[in-house]
Amino acid sequence: MILHVVTGIFGLGAFNFSFVLLKASDLGIGQSVIPLVYAIINVAHTIIGIPAGILADRIGKEKVLITGYAVFAVTSVLMALPADNTFYAYILALVFWLYIGISETVQRAITPKYVHVELRGAAYGLYNLVSGVCFFASNITFGHIWDTYGVNLAVLFSLCFSFSSIAAMGIFVKPCSNIKPI
Repeated sequence: MILHVVTGIFGLGAFNFSFVLLKASDLGIGQSVIPLVYAIINVAHTIIGIPAGILADRIGKEKVLITGYAVFAVTSVLMALPADNTFYAYILALVFWLYIGISETVQRAITPKYVHVELRGAAYGLYNLVSGVCFFASNITFGHIWDTYGVNLAVLFSLCFSFSSIAAMGIFVKPCSNIKPI
């Protein structure tokens, strides 16, 4: 349950790839090239998923998930940094999907570690409910802040939740990692 709270905290500050594409457009990527940026996002996501899973199995899912949250924080900072070239948009897309490849892979894989075997279906359902609702709320809020106050304040919003979830994962979830599934 505590894991769902932590992923919910993170989800409240996470933003969708659409904002990365919007930033790419702001950086001068033409409408006809935006699908290429999206393709880079998806290729990077696909490539990183398996290595992230292998690393999570070797060093611990909690550590890798913290890394994924930290990569999201880097993505957030990159969204706010002043840049004026299109190459920067591709770097931003790669870093964003590095986060997605790590976080989406490991968040799903870590869920069964913290529940009894007969509750795994319910745990996945709860994970998806919490993640979906929080992510939905976050994207509405992030978009409103960006539109009303600018990208820098929207990024600050995301960073606050990122750092909170990193701290919560380190403090609350890691001590539970010694629990053996039944």
